[in-house]
Amino acid sequence: MKVFNGLFDSAALDVNIKGMADAEMEYPLSYGYSLVGKVVKCGSSVSDAETLIGKLVFSFSPHASRHVLDRDAVQIVPDGISAEDAIFMPSVETALSLVHDANVRLGESVAIYGQGLIGLLVTAILSKGNIAGNYFLGSVTTFDMVPARLACSCLMGATDALLPSQAENAGPYDVSIEISGNGRALQSAIDHTISNGRIILGSWYGNKDIKLKLGIDFHRSHKTIITSQVSEISASLRGLWTKSRRFNLTWELVKVLRPSRLLTKTARLDDAQSTYELLDKGEEIAVAFIYY
Repeated sequence: MKVFNGLFDSAALDVNIKGMADAEMEYPLSYGYSLVGKVVKCGSSVSDAETLIGKLVFSFSPHASRHVLDRDAVQIVPDGISAEDAIFMPSVETALSLVHDANVRLGESVAIYGQGLIGLLVTAILSKGNIAGNYFLGSVTTFDMVPARLACSCLMGATDALLPSQAENAGPYDVSIEISGNGRALQSAIDHTISNGRIILGSWYGNKDIKLKLGIDFHRSHKTIITSQVSEISASLRGLWTKSRRFNLTWELVKVLRPSRLLTKTARLDDAQSTYELLDKGEEIAVAFIYY
């Protein structure tokens, strides 16, 4: 949505994805990073060509009906995962990265600000701690301004799904994860996180300025604000985790979470303008473009 609305500053499309590291985020721009399709032809130097032909594969590639890709730029979609679920692989990886960076411990209460697609997937992953109706996490409370998103949040396992106006009486929380892209939500996350707690900042604000009140209470609180971004493994985890290991776990989560249930619309690329406008208004949660 930042790219759609022009609210971005020029930078590499992605620092770790082949083909994107050398491309700048500037117009004209072929955007997208979640393509799923079937292999129809392989070059003579592809050693596993016979295995690949006809396989459902995933690639971090822009919206397009066809792509010519290096062999190491595609991942075979594991058995038991549909194309409709596989397109959510980058979103689930982002949610997993946020959960890893939040490092939520047993018994801790969590607030998630923003229940767009990534927020809902974070909710779903954290809510897997709900066993027989009991949260080994203290709670998973979500905030959003769109009623339909709050309803989905409950379906994904939130303990409570609340309007932002209810935050004052709902906290404080040990951990707050802000993924709304709204500066007011970040302020609420800071205000309603307990002293010595952690605020995980997953939003990309682009070139938009935001204002925060960081007065004496914040100064004395010893709260930690941690930025989280999926392109790289955070320094604290690099001794144990690699991108390959995280990809493998992401596919397992895709299989368990079945994120295609969050799809509210499928569209042709010709309908991209009107579709993105609906997303911008909060009238859709997740959209898939279909090519055939």
